[in-house]
Amino acid sequence: MMTRIVLTVFLFTMAKMGLGQQLNIDKIRKDYAEAVKDEDLCERNFEILDEGAKSTTEKVYRAAYEILMAKHMGNPFKKVGQFKEGKKRLEELIKDNPTHIEARFIRWSVQVHAPSFLGYKGNIIEDKNFLIKNLHKLPNEEAKSIIYNYLKGANSYLKGEQIFTTVDLKELGQ
Repeated sequence: MMTRIVLTVFLFTMAKMGLGQQLNIDKIRKDYAEAVKDEDLCERNFEILDEGAKSTTEKVYRAAYEILMAKHMGNPFKKVGQFKEGKKRLEELIKDNPTHIEARFIRWSVQVHAPSFLGYKGNIIEDKNFLIKNLHKLPNEEAKSIIYNYLKGANSYLKGEQIFTTVDLKELGQ
């Protein structure tokens, strides 16, 4: 009897883990902006990506969520360390895949929001211009829409040459 109970609990736990941890890049992509404010969502998606990221896009979002995890940490030294690890991973992915549209979007969004003392601001205009010229090439229409809406909404807090002009937005929306 005890063996049957233990086996049932084990099988239930394994099934729950297997079903609960499936990597759905569309959901992870949609959750990205919300994960900044929602620590549980951020942690959950990071764990899923950490365990299962295989494609370049999944690895890019893994780096993004690793960076976002820093925002939810209390210890400033751990925060900076976490940020630097994610940044290093993201930069390696961009170095190996310089025309990967979502990688450039993630770097742009991280750099726009990163505090200046972290010194991670050097590619904002480059990535903005890359996105304007290339977002329309992204084959996934849903991804394109999510990124476009994110960029369009960013204008409310951007300054100077970071702002997307009406012409930029028109080109992005193609």
